Formats: sequence, C-alpha cells, structure tokens
Amino acid sequence: MSETAGTDTIVLTPTWAGDLDHFRLLRASLARSPLAALEHHVVVQTEDLPLFRKFAEEPNVVLRSTAEVLPPIVEKHRRRARHIGAHAGRHLTRISGSLRRTLGWPRWPSYTGWHTQQLCKLAVASERERATTIVLDSDVVVTPSAHINDFRTPGAVVCFAQWQPLSSLRGKVRKWVDNAAELTDTIPTSEAQNVNTYFDTPFVLDGEVLRAMLSYLEARSGLPWWQHLLNQPPRRWSEFGLYKQYLKTWSRQPVDWRAPEQMHYLFDTSNAAAVVKQVTHLFQRPDIHYITLHSQSSGKHDWGASDYTESLLEWINTL
Repeated sequence: MSETAGTDTIVLTPTWAGDLDHFRLLRASLARSPLAALEHHVVVQTEDLPLFRKFAEEPNVVLRSTAEVLPPIVEKHRRRARHIGAHAGRHLTRISGSLRRTLGWPRWPSYTGWHTQQLCKLAVASERERATTIVLDSDVVVTPSAHINDFRTPGAVVCFAQWQPLSSLRGKVRKWVDNAAELTDTIPTSEAQNVNTYFDTPFVLDGEVLRAMLSYLEARSGLPWWQHLLNQPPRRWSEFGLYKQYLKTWSRQPVDWRAPEQMHYLFDTSNAAAVVKQVTHLFQRPDIHYITLHSQSSGKHDWGASDYTESLLEWINTL
C-alpha cells in the first residue's frame, strides 16, 4: 500500500490549454512519485476540456471543468474575459487592467484566467472541512524524493514561509501583502514587521482554516466570498497572501511555518538542452522534492515547455 493511502489529502491543479505541455510533465512525474496515490483534482477551463480528457483515464485523476467549480455568473464572465483578452492582446489587456484599478471600468480584467484560477483553488480546497489540499501549479515537476510529510505535521497546520521585513517589499508582492492585510483588518503597525513572502507552489490549504476564512470574508463584506474577491482591483489580491494573513492573525490552529527548503526553481528555461540537463540532475538529489520550470521571466519573455517536454517525458517514463 502506498504511504499516502488513507490520508484525507488531495492534490489540486487549475490549468488550461496554454499550460498543457507543462501539465504533461507534472502528471508524468506525479504518477511516478510517492504521492501517486493521492487524488489529483484537475480543474480545466471548460472550453479546453477536450485537450485534457485523456488524463481522466489515469488512476486517481479527477478531471473537472471551471463550469463545475465556479458560480455560473463567474463562469460566464470568465469566458467573456478570455474572448476579449485573446482579441485585445497583452498590451491592451494590461491597459484595461490599469483602467479597472483606477476607474473601476471595464469589468472584464477582473475575470481573466489568473483570477478565476485562484477562485477555483479556494472553491475546491474548501469543499471538505477535514481535508488538506496540496496546490501544484502546472509548471511543477515532482521528484522521487517527494513525501507526504512535506505537507503535514501532527497537531498543526503546515504553511510554507519565507520571512522578510515589510519595508523591503516592492512591486506585486508588496501589493499582495498590503491587500491581504486590508481584507483581514490587520494593517501592520510597522514597516519593520516581518511578513511571509512565499507565493509559490507547492502550497498547502487546510480545509477547516479555509472555510473559516471564507466565512469571515462573507461576514465582513456582506457578499459571497468570491464576489468580494472579484471586487478587489485586478492583480492586486492573492489567494495565498490572504490565506497566510488569515492563518497568522485569526486562525486558532497551531501553525508549522516551514521553510520551503525542498523546492527548486528554474527561472531561465530558454535553453531546452540546459533544462533537460538540470532537471535530470536535480532528480537525483534527495534534498530536492519539487522543481518549478517557469515559462516566463518577469513577464519579459515567453518560453514554452514544448522544446524540452518530449525529452523529459521520455526520460521520466524510464524511471
């Protein structure tokens, strides 16, 4: 029996057509890892579902569409936002998002895939109060050294953490931290205060804590939690930032703030041969459990996974 059998823990990955190559690597590596027996809930944008149907045939994969997970009105706006964004292009989409933040119009930038994927994570992870959800983005590769104990501590909730003074934060991370503090009524009293700046995956969501957090948002705003979040300025809120702030401030659960020491990140994936060499080397290291293959660098370059996918898949399938 697998070491993960019988645990009330699931893996969750929201994804879409643009992440298909990365997702193929995630599935291949996860299926050959010590976490293979966990249910893997895969939430796919509804119109992309045919591209992912074959994965539903794999053991423990639960394939779901955004139409099944999101409220109908959110799914409607998500489809519209994707259509507009595809025709507008990146530059106009960025301008539209800026207008939404400053003028409150147009609405559609708040419903893009980046935002609705966050809602999907919260919706699925809150379905079962006694469950733990391990969020893995599509660009993660799981190594043979991964272990269920990476995500659990007896009597406590695990949350990965990297601590930095608030005064040192800039850009999107500072905005996410500030918004999470505002949403939880925990405005910091000092710029010297240390805050948790870990926003990557793997990320752990505890069902009991998450349900309490969503109830808190609804009681505070008088709105459904998802509507309250969508009312925030686009790209200024983070589901992980909000969860971490709530966990630190309001949750009564003991927390194991754990350093993400078993994660490794490849930020430059422009050279396919170098990526293959690095990943195959990292797989042999027992201290590396999860590798993230970023598809872009600071939003300035797009590096798809197709150039190295086949080589890595062929190699992983021999393990």
